[in-house]
Amino acid sequence: MESHRYPYTLNDLLCLTRFKQVFESGGGDDIPKAIVEWAEQEVMADGENESLLILASLNLDKTPDADEVYDYLERFMREQGIGYPGYQLSTLTWLRIRLWEMTHCTDAQMAEVYLSYFATHFYDETSDFFSRTCSFLYRFYYFLFDSYGDQYRTPAEDMTQDELLAYIKDRVSCFERKLCNQEWRAFLTMKKVSGGSKPEG
Repeated sequence: MESHRYPYTLNDLLCLTRFKQVFESGGGDDIPKAIVEWAEQEVMADGENESLLILASLNLDKTPDADEVYDYLERFMREQGIGYPGYQLSTLTWLRIRLWEMTHCTDAQMAEVYLSYFATHFYDETSDFFSRTCSFLYRFYYFLFDSYGDQYRTPAEDMTQDELLAYIKDRVSCFERKLCNQEWRAFLTMKKVSGGSKPEG
């Protein structure tokens, strides 16, 4: 079982929630649990907001009620004057986290599971970088794993588990690095980049 866990910030969670609102098939069933766990950490760091305390208390349930979680989250957002992030940033944040899961994976089979998501979901009406990256991951999955028996032996079949994991990480890490770079994110979300030049990386 994978032991790595993405270190969500509130902005990450709001982006994932926004992404789920736009793409109903975008996964995200684990977002409510991640929200209440984030709230619990905030309370432990001396957060005293009532809505935050209620959110944190919902973590006592093994599976928090999603409607209740989002009700108190949005109440907290109103109190703090926080809105949901924009569409572009939300899609790129969702993609960055999905790529992070692959590059921090310690098991080739789990990496295949993460990659297989892009073979069954299609996001072709979004920003160029987002749709092109998803398209690459779609093709990459079938290149690695789509076997035709004796007629075609996939690259994955000729690799050890360690080699396969390293190969997947190598191919997706370049996309993740761009999305982890602040200037690239600004460039990809159509915000003005300092100096007006293309970001490095």
